[in-house]
Amino acid sequence: MKEKLALLLGCLFFGIGLITAQTQKITGVVISEDDKQPVVGASIVVKGTTLGTITDVDGHFTLLNVPSSVKTLQISYIGMKTEVVPVKPSIKVILKSDSQLMDEVVVVGYGSARKLGSVVGSVTTVGSEKIANKPAANAGDALQGQIAGLQVFTPSGEPSETVVMRLRGVSSINSNTEPLFILDGSPISSGAFTALNPNDIESMTVLKDASSTAIYGSRAANGVVIMTSKKGKRGQKARVSLNALYGWSKMTGDNINMMNAEQWLNFQEMLDPGKTYDDAFQQRKKFYVDNGISTDWADVFFGDAKPTQQYDINVVGGTEGINYYISFGHYDTDGIMDDSSMRRETLRSNVEVKITDWLKAGINLNLSYKRYRTTAFGTEANSVYNKAYAARMYRPDQTVNEILTDEEGNFTGYGKRLNYLEDMGYYNPYYLAELQPNDRSTVRINGNTFFNINPIKGLNIRASQAVDAFDYRNSHKAYPVGPFEGAGVVTESFERYYSFTYTNTAEYKFSLERLHHFTVLVGQESIITKNENFSANSKKMVDARMMLMTSGAESEVPAHSMYKKVFNSYFATISYSYDDRYYVDLAGRRDGSSLFAKNNQWANFYSVGAMWNMGKEAFLQNVLWLDDLQLKISYGTTGNSGITPYNALALVSSGLKYNGQPGIAPTTVGNDDLTWESMKTLNVGISTKVFNRLSIDLEFYNRHTEDMLMAYPLSYTTGHGNSVENVASMRNRGFDLTLGVDVLKTKVFLWSISGNLNYNKNEITKLFNGLDEYTLPDTGLKMQVGKPWGEYYYVRWAGVDPRDGYNMWYDKDGNLTKKYSEDDAVFVGKQRYAPWSGGFGTQLSWKGISVSADFSFILGQYMMNNERYFTENPTFAGSDNQTTEMLTMWQKPGDITNVAIPDSPVQFDSHLLENASFMRMKNLTVGYTFPAKWIQRTGVLSSARVYFVGRNLLTVTKYKGYDPEVDSNIQLGNYPNTKQYSFGVELIF
Repeated sequence: MKEKLALLLGCLFFGIGLITAQTQKITGVVISEDDKQPVVGASIVVKGTTLGTITDVDGHFTLLNVPSSVKTLQISYIGMKTEVVPVKPSIKVILKSDSQLMDEVVVVGYGSARKLGSVVGSVTTVGSEKIANKPAANAGDALQGQIAGLQVFTPSGEPSETVVMRLRGVSSINSNTEPLFILDGSPISSGAFTALNPNDIESMTVLKDASSTAIYGSRAANGVVIMTSKKGKRGQKARVSLNALYGWSKMTGDNINMMNAEQWLNFQEMLDPGKTYDDAFQQRKKFYVDNGISTDWADVFFGDAKPTQQYDINVVGGTEGINYYISFGHYDTDGIMDDSSMRRETLRSNVEVKITDWLKAGINLNLSYKRYRTTAFGTEANSVYNKAYAARMYRPDQTVNEILTDEEGNFTGYGKRLNYLEDMGYYNPYYLAELQPNDRSTVRINGNTFFNINPIKGLNIRASQAVDAFDYRNSHKAYPVGPFEGAGVVTESFERYYSFTYTNTAEYKFSLERLHHFTVLVGQESIITKNENFSANSKKMVDARMMLMTSGAESEVPAHSMYKKVFNSYFATISYSYDDRYYVDLAGRRDGSSLFAKNNQWANFYSVGAMWNMGKEAFLQNVLWLDDLQLKISYGTTGNSGITPYNALALVSSGLKYNGQPGIAPTTVGNDDLTWESMKTLNVGISTKVFNRLSIDLEFYNRHTEDMLMAYPLSYTTGHGNSVENVASMRNRGFDLTLGVDVLKTKVFLWSISGNLNYNKNEITKLFNGLDEYTLPDTGLKMQVGKPWGEYYYVRWAGVDPRDGYNMWYDKDGNLTKKYSEDDAVFVGKQRYAPWSGGFGTQLSWKGISVSADFSFILGQYMMNNERYFTENPTFAGSDNQTTEMLTMWQKPGDITNVAIPDSPVQFDSHLLENASFMRMKNLTVGYTFPAKWIQRTGVLSSARVYFVGRNLLTVTKYKGYDPEVDSNIQLGNYPNTKQYSFGVELIF
C-alpha cells in the first residue's frame, strides 16, 4: 500500500513539474516615448492565444501560465503604435505616438504612401485633430488658414452651405477653379463635403505643385486635396468611441447701424421739412417715440441663438487577418433664420481583409442621408422677402405684431403677429415662408473596393472600383391660402448623379546595392459620369389639404436635362533616391475626355522634380543646431477641363420656336477646335528645421495658364451671344511661407506656435482676337493684358462738394466733375481676389489640459457693398430704412459729409467699394482629459475628455456688411455667416 501511495505522489509531482515546465510567468512595464511616463491601461496580448491583460496604474503587467511555446507579445494603446516584442521573463516596452508616425507618412497619389521627408513635390497635411469635433457640417471649413496658398471660404451661414477653395490664386476666368478632391484614392465632387462626417477623416493632404499633381493630369490644374478616412490596424484591440457635442449659433456680427424708429422719423423731416407741420405725422411720431416702439429687423430675422448638436459612435480594431473602422454620425442644426435647417445621418464602414499572404481586399463605404431647408427667397438678392435684404430695408416703425391701444388711444402692448405689414405693403416673410415650404433631401454614397495582389516582393498590383453618387429631391409647395388663394403651386424636382471610377495600377519597388531605391508605377483609369434632372409643377390648387400634383388645374411642360461624360487615362511615375540624399520624380499622364472636340480629345501632361536632402550630407553632420535642410525644384504641366459638357458641339433644341409654332432651332455654336486648358508650373522650395524647435518652409512658384477656356463674345447678328474657345493666357506668381516653433517642450508642458502666409500676383498675359482689353458689362470688372483678373473698373467718386452738397467724380484724366459718365471708369487699384492670405495658431497642453486656437486672414480683398446703394440713398429713404450715416446728409454750405443732397443721385461708383479684408478666430478648442488613473478605476472606460469648441468667435474687418467672407465681387442679400459655441464629451471604451 505504501509503495502504491509513493508511486502516486511521485507521478503527481512529476506531472506538476511537467506542467510548470510547459508554462511561464512574464512581467513587464510599458512606457511612453513622449514623456517617459507609465502607460496605464495598455493592452497586452499573447499572440496566437486568447491570453491577455492590461497595465496597472504604474504601467506594470503580469501574465501567468503563458505557454512556453509562445514567442511574442503584442502591446497596444490608443493613439500609440502597436508593438510586437519577443517573450522574456521581464520586459520593458516603449510605445511611440501614432500621431507622430502619421505625420511622417503622407498619401500623395496613386500607389503606396510615402514618408514626408522623401516627397519631392509641394505637399501639406492637416491631421484629424484640426478637423474633428468642429460644429460645422462641412469638413472643408476646418482647412481655412491651415495651409499656405489655400484660400477657403464659407460664404454663407446657411447650414447646408458648401465651401469654396482656391489654391495659389485664380488660374482661369470661366473654367472651374476649385481643386480636385480625392477620397480614399477616388475622385469625388465638392458637393460630397457636406455628406461626410468630419470625425471620420484621418487627414487632408493638399498637393500644390506640378510634381505632386501632374499624375492626376487634366483635372489637377487647381491643385489636389486628398482626404483619407480613418481605418483600423491589424492586431489592434477593439475600441469603441462615443462623442457628443451640443451648442448654439449666432450671427457673426454686423458693422453697420440702421436707423431706429425715432431716427427714421426725424430723417423724414430732413427730407421733407413740411412734415414738421403735418399734425398727423407729428402725432404718429410722438406715439412711437413716447412708447419706445421701434423694430430692429435684423434682430427679428436672425437675432436668436439656434441649437446645433452632433453625436458620433465608432468601433475600430483588427485581428491578424482583418482590420475595420465602423461609425455612425448624427448632425442636426437650425439656421439663424427660422426656415433654414439641416439634419444629416452618416454611416461609414472601412474594412480590409488579408485573404492570403499575397492577396488583400477591402471596401471603404460612406452612406449619408441629408434633409434640409434653405431660407425662402434666399437666392433673390433684392427681394423684399429675402430676410437678409429685408433686415436692411424694412422700416423701423413697422412692428412685427399688432399694436394694442385702449379706448383713449394709449399704448397697452402688442397683440398677435401681423401676416401683412400694412405700413409697407408687404406680407410678413415668416408668413410667406410658412405658406411655401421647400423641403430638400439627398441620399449619397461614396465608396470604393479594391483588390491588391503581391505576387513577388516589391510588386503590388491593385484594382479599385469607386462610386460617387447621389439622389436629390426638392419638394416645393405654395399653399392656396392668403396671397395664393385659389392659386396653389406644387413643384417636384429630382436629380440623379453618378460617377464610376475604375483604376488599375502596378507598382514595383526595388533597391540596388542598398543605396539606389526605385519605385515604378504604371496605371490606367476610366471615369464614367452621368447626371439627369427632371422637374414638373402643377398650378391652381384650391385646397391646402390636396397638394398632390394631380390636384392642380394647370401644369407646364416638365423640364428634363441630362449629360454624360467620360475620361480615359494612362499614367506612369518613376521615383529614384540615392542614399536618402538625392531624389528625382518623373510623372506622365495621357488623358482623353469626351468634353472636347473629336480631334482634340487627348492631351499629354508631365512633370519632373528633384530634391536634395542636404541635412544628410557629411559636411553638415557637425552642425549640431541644424536638424534638417532640403532643397526642392519641380516643373510640369497639368490641365483644366472644368467646363460643362457638349460645348464642342453645335446643339439644337425643340419647342415653340417659331411664332408660337413647334420646331427645332440652333442653341449653341460649337467649336471643332476646342481643347484642353493647360498650366505650366515651376516650383522652387527650401525647408529646414533648426535647434529642434523652429521649422521653416519657403516656396516660390510661377503658374502660367495657356489656351484658357473662355466665353468668347460673338456678334448678336450670329444669333448667339458667345461660344467657348481656347483664347487667353494668365499667370500667377508668388510664394508660400510656413513657420512652426516649439516654444516650450517639457514632460508636462508643451507650447507651440505656427503660421503660414501666401502672396499671389495674378496677371492676364493674353486676350482673344488680338484685343488688349475687354469690359464685362454691368459687373465693374474689366479684362486687360498686364492687369490682374478681378481688378475693379469703376468711375471714381471724389466726395461731396461742401459748397452745394452735390456728388463729385474724377474723369478719366483725374479732373473733378459733377457729371457722372460711365465713360470715365478706370482701374481703381483694388482687387476682387485677395493677394495676401494665411493663418496662424497656437497649441498648449499641460497635464490633461489642452488649448488650441487657430486664426485665418485675407488681406487686400475688396467687394461692392450693394446694400448701401439702397440703404444710403435718398431715393429710397421715404419708403425704406437707411443707415445712420444718412443723418449726416448735407444741409447747408460748409457741411463736410459723405452724403449728398437728394437732388444729386447716388451712382454705382467706387464709393460702394469696400475693403473686405478680414482676420477671424476660426476655431478655439479648450479640453480636459481626465487622468488615466481615475478612468481605469471605472473598469469600463479607457479615456474620457470634455471640451469646448468655438468657431468664428472673433472677426476683425472694416467691411460694413454682415460678413466679409462672401466670395464674390458684389454682396446683396447674402445669408449672414455664423459663430458657434459648443460643449462636448468624448468617451473611449
